[in-house]
Amino acid sequence: MNHKQRKNSPLSKYIISIICFILVVLISYGLGRLYFYTTAGFTLGNIHSDLKHHIQWDTREPTEEETLKFQESIGQPYYYLGKGCQSYVFLSQDGKYVVKFFKFQRVRPQNWINFFTFIPSVKEYQNDKIKEKEKKLNNLFLSCKVAFDDLKNETGIVYVHLNKTDHLHHLLTVYDKLGLKHQLDLDRLEFVVQQRANMFADTIDDLMLDGQVEQAKLLIDRLLIMVLSEYHNGYADNDHALMQNTGVLNGNPIHIDVGQLIYNETVCDPAVYHQELLNKMTQARKWLGRYPELLDHLNNRLLTQLGADFYLLPPYVYKGNVAKIPHMVK
Repeated sequence: MNHKQRKNSPLSKYIISIICFILVVLISYGLGRLYFYTTAGFTLGNIHSDLKHHIQWDTREPTEEETLKFQESIGQPYYYLGKGCQSYVFLSQDGKYVVKFFKFQRVRPQNWINFFTFIPSVKEYQNDKIKEKEKKLNNLFLSCKVAFDDLKNETGIVYVHLNKTDHLHHLLTVYDKLGLKHQLDLDRLEFVVQQRANMFADTIDDLMLDGQVEQAKLLIDRLLIMVLSEYHNGYADNDHALMQNTGVLNGNPIHIDVGQLIYNETVCDPAVYHQELLNKMTQARKWLGRYPELLDHLNNRLLTQLGADFYLLPPYVYKGNVAKIPHMVK
């Protein structure tokens, strides 16, 4: 068989087709990753929803002071800052506020599965996934409601918009990661506006670098006081990633991530919150190992609060650092 015959043989054509297919897949994957890297996955479609009004997501009416602060916050453009598991985050021009738009692609059914729903087991799987995603979204929105209605000082929340409205009448200017400008109708979107805070860990590092050990201890005390106050009133943060989710605003600790805040009166029980406190402080105690004086200070404070439970209750680390205390309606 000569060279031309080998080139045109069925086997050669098959191999060339396979190679071309693999190249197309690799190029498509590479372009997809490049697009995600350059845009962080942000699209207008991902932050818009077709959600209907749910009365359980209605928040309290803002005070006059809160309304003025909200108007100040949205009277300026916002620039892409980053993203979390649940939202895209944009920073205000004056650096005082962040607005968070929810990542609805995470709670939508995957379109590709619709091609296989004629198979009963696949249809059942799809229905289960839809219910699971609806539950996650409901819990997220209830957490945001708790943050604004009940824990405003502990979260720095300025405004929460969980149901579509027709009274804001405001187009917010945002610039995405590529610098592209978008005009967003806030009445049509679900979002959270929050005061920007410095990271708790960075603040501790800065204080220790400046030799302000007592100020660092005071900040740790304020964190412990905030968490205990929440427990005593039936509130808890199911997300135990304390160092990543805690900020400092005007010298006080706040929750930066409000997506796992819950109200449940069982948290008031010392048998519950003692264990929760130890679980939540596990990460902080490990991180403070770089500053033995601060670690000793926190341990002494925990011993004072927990008594013998400090020694008797081993900390438990949940999968993904997320506990499972359910929301309870007041």
